[in-house]
Amino acid sequence: MKIGYAQTVITPSLEKPVYLAGFGNDRSATTIHDDLYARALAIHTEQTTLVLVALDLIGFFRPDAYEVIEKVNRPDVQIVIACTHTHHGPDTMGLWGPDQKTRGVDEAWMSATKQKIVDVILASLSDPKPAAVKWTSVHVLGLIKNARNPEILDDELTLAQFTTTDGRPLVTMFNFPCHPEVLWDMNPHITSDYVHYLREETEKQTSAPCIFFSGALGGMMTPDVKDHSFEEAEFMGRKLAEQGVTSLSKVEGQISPVAFEKREIKAKLTNILYKLAFGRKLFPDIRDKNGYITTEVNLIRIGGLWLATVPGELLPKLGLQLKAWMKEAGAQVTGVIGLANDGLGYILPVEDFKYPWNPFKPGKHYEETNSIGKDITPKVMGALRDVIVNERQQVKQSGGKEGIASG
Repeated sequence: MKIGYAQTVITPSLEKPVYLAGFGNDRSATTIHDDLYARALAIHTEQTTLVLVALDLIGFFRPDAYEVIEKVNRPDVQIVIACTHTHHGPDTMGLWGPDQKTRGVDEAWMSATKQKIVDVILASLSDPKPAAVKWTSVHVLGLIKNARNPEILDDELTLAQFTTTDGRPLVTMFNFPCHPEVLWDMNPHITSDYVHYLREETEKQTSAPCIFFSGALGGMMTPDVKDHSFEEAEFMGRKLAEQGVTSLSKVEGQISPVAFEKREIKAKLTNILYKLAFGRKLFPDIRDKNGYITTEVNLIRIGGLWLATVPGELLPKLGLQLKAWMKEAGAQVTGVIGLANDGLGYILPVEDFKYPWNPFKPGKHYEETNSIGKDITPKVMGALRDVIVNERQQVKQSGGKEGIASG
């Protein structure tokens, strides 16, 4: 196994209006608290080359992700581009402009940012170093809550660390299911929220870069804080970092194989608010002639660590189901990477999906008004179930030696 890593700043300039995404319209940035990044981790084995990209952005539609992937022009490389989903970065999807009828994306910045992502992916591939990897997870209590269904909570922090063969950290990866929204809707500062402090503390403790991916954060997996302040964001980020680094220090690195499987799916778009947004040209209408959207799911296996990727904000009930399926199939540690190669909003359990009579006043069913529709769930879960079963068969055929085989 070999790895490479690169990162670049993608913070927009404040010389012209920057509309912050994630809450209401016309929330303009006034200052930059901390820079936003594109971070790329390249993992090479004899069989597979995979690049995992984390963007400090609200979301990236599939056409945007694949514009980047096509420009990279490496058909031998699997690329997953996922957003941390910070609610304090620029509008990249079109919904948070000065009003509900005006697209909020700065097209010049967006184009330049896509090129920066291309460059950072290529840089991560340019100088691979021999590496081992270790993985673990830990439940971090008291930091998050589920504002939609309080009884369903996933507070598991999933971790991987790539090291030199003698154990020195090279890159640490965090995966956690919680919206980066400690600062809430009145914040005018550009920031990656608690993720900034998590990475800062991890890098301080390990002397190596840190990459963060959001998990199944739908429904609403949100910080459980006393007030919406940078002090609370710092407390949350540093606590996650400390528990993560401590947990990783207790496991040994291994040279492990990497497997990757992708499935494209088609799901029917039924949400009338999305159709209204298409009509207002807030974002491109990517439906086919029958009203279906093409997207994807992926399964990543790095030794005993299995990661399922989903094209939106999966609710924790479904995230926990995916983790259970992966464990049944032989995974030692599991995680879900949300908003991966797409940003189709919430993905809810079908039995809990109730589209409100008035979507402008959704009450307890806000998530439904920010989902493409009920059809996305069985398509995502069914495809991943098939991939996980297939991967289980592959592991059995290999003798279950994923923890010790050479990549």
